[in-house]
Amino acid sequence: MELSGIKERLVDYFSSLSDREKRVFLVGTPVVLLVLYTVAVVFPVVSLKEKYEKKVVLYQLKFKKIEPEVKELLCLKERLSPVEEKLKRGANLDVPSYVQTVARMVGLSLKKVKVMPGEEKAGYTREIVSVSFKEADVNRVARFISKLEKGSYYFKADGISISDYDENGLVSGKVTLFFYRRSSEG
Repeated sequence: MELSGIKERLVDYFSSLSDREKRVFLVGTPVVLLVLYTVAVVFPVVSLKEKYEKKVVLYQLKFKKIEPEVKELLCLKERLSPVEEKLKRGANLDVPSYVQTVARMVGLSLKKVKVMPGEEKAGYTREIVSVSFKEADVNRVARFISKLEKGSYYFKADGISISDYDENGLVSGKVTLFFYRRSSEG
């Protein structure tokens, strides 16, 4: 009932207007509604669109700035993946036995293999491996070091010292290696 009452009042009001007022009302109402629509809907949407476009441009610029770093990080990750696998594989390795096996593979006779506890950092352990050899061919020593460094576990040669060189071209000395492995709690 209330709706019909409001309708009647509007019809009474509209009929009481003069012809000129009716024309102003019929033309003015759509203009006012158009202005309200523009102010309430179009301007905020346009403003939001402009802000969005500015943010898109800013993000594109930021991405272009960091894109080389991201590519470099991806390349580093690709290079580090094999190293990570070697570190995982070496977690439970019996280092002296493995070193002896590699030496036998290249025909090198080792005098002594000593593993000294190293330092632990960020879930990884670096142990120092000291390998002594006596009267060995230099090429076999070089192959031994190369095979360890390129093998399934992460060994890095730190230094080699030659203590004796005989007339047959055989050498005696010591190789110091670093062996890296994942820590037991890492």
